Amino acid sequence: MPMPEIRVSSFTGMNNIKAKDNFWSNAEARLAEPRLVVNADVSFSGNIRKRSGETLFLTLAGAHSLWAGTSCMLVAAAGKLYRIEGKVLKEVTDISGPEDTLSYEEVDDKVYISNPWWNIVYSPGTDTVTDWGIALPNGPVLVQAAGAMPVGTYHVTMTNMVNDDISGNGPITSIELTVEGGIQILNRPAGALVWVTDENEGIFYLAGAVDMITSIPSVEPLPTFLCNPPPNMSHLCFAFGRMWGASGSTVYYSEPFETSWFKSSQNKFEFDDEVTLIARVSTGMFFGLRSKTIFMLGNEPEQMQEQAAGAGSIPGTLVYANNLPELGDVLGTPEKGFVTVPVWRTSEGIVAGNVMGRLYNLTKHKLRMGVPERGASLYRSYEGLFQFLTSSKLSQGHSGTGAEDTDTTNAFKNSGIIPSDKARKETISKTGFTDEAICEVYRNGVLIP
Repeated sequence: MPMPEIRVSSFTGMNNIKAKDNFWSNAEARLAEPRLVVNADVSFSGNIRKRSGETLFLTLAGAHSLWAGTSCMLVAAAGKLYRIEGKVLKEVTDISGPEDTLSYEEVDDKVYISNPWWNIVYSPGTDTVTDWGIALPNGPVLVQAAGAMPVGTYHVTMTNMVNDDISGNGPITSIELTVEGGIQILNRPAGALVWVTDENEGIFYLAGAVDMITSIPSVEPLPTFLCNPPPNMSHLCFAFGRMWGASGSTVYYSEPFETSWFKSSQNKFEFDDEVTLIARVSTGMFFGLRSKTIFMLGNEPEQMQEQAAGAGSIPGTLVYANNLPELGDVLGTPEKGFVTVPVWRTSEGIVAGNVMGRLYNLTKHKLRMGVPERGASLYRSYEGLFQFLTSSKLSQGHSGTGAEDTDTTNAFKNSGIIPSDKARKETISKTGFTDEAICEVYRNGVLIP
């Protein structure tokens, strides 16, 4: 029996929430909204076209943490970091510690890379790897010596130097001069700078790369007081001149315009749940937790104001997208044009964060999804379409694609749609039959090829 002709004027996308027997979003206008759309794309103008499929460029066993910035593309596998150049893999460096997802952030001409066990800085232009931050020196060992310093108590500390960068200060040692004299440092590392206070005061001033202090030093204060190299972090984000990252339920941030100077004991936000995402907008920052998402309004950490934003955030799913015409004026006039809008996956669907600290749910009434343990996302321009692609491997409590809807799960898992809802339960063998149908699709009376 021939299949009846179905005339479709336009497609409005996939909707797996509505009833299974409802093919139309508007039957009179012939606007089709299928429950499932597999291996096809629907444009904003309502056209539908088959996807071109996949092209294999490289094979890398155990690959994870694929990332691309303006300067390079990187990926990790089997304890090594690789750079992808066209169809060639180039080894960059070994990754120490247990295998874990890497987080990347590109600032100027450097890529900052970190996970809970390891971090580095990669310079794509020179193809070099350096430590992120400079190790602190030991505390100085002091003895009184000859000099012209007044009687009093002095405090001395040291900083290491690498090229033109200095570390935070190491431990502080105090010495009391009971008579006029000087201070000798017995254990200064090569190249280290010495800093000392005035008598009976607490501000450290530069004495220089010296082993002996014989007079009151210059008036150059120590800029890295109480700073330390960055902790190992996830979900890196560069915003308002600072580097931000998370470790467990704590978010750390660097000193302004210094990506390697952290005051981990005080420059931090403590939350009541694991931090799974950090995203920036022009007016503040989103901090995604497992159970909720928080917006911190402001660009100075000490003055930020906390407000509730939405549901819990899924780690690994954040991208920054442009050209979101479906949002209309939802994002507000400060982001007219919708450039660099954070988009990610929450427990309630895919959202975009706006400058008012609110989440706009892009899929709430269209797509039912589960809550995976983590995921991965990509924003791209492909054949004239701007696309947000997301995937997940593990759902909470079980393995799977993270979809709540069985039909959706089966369709994407099997790359096809099984027309029957009946599942056979024989334990020895299974047999299934399907019919094939071909239909012609017309738009405004014209056959769509």
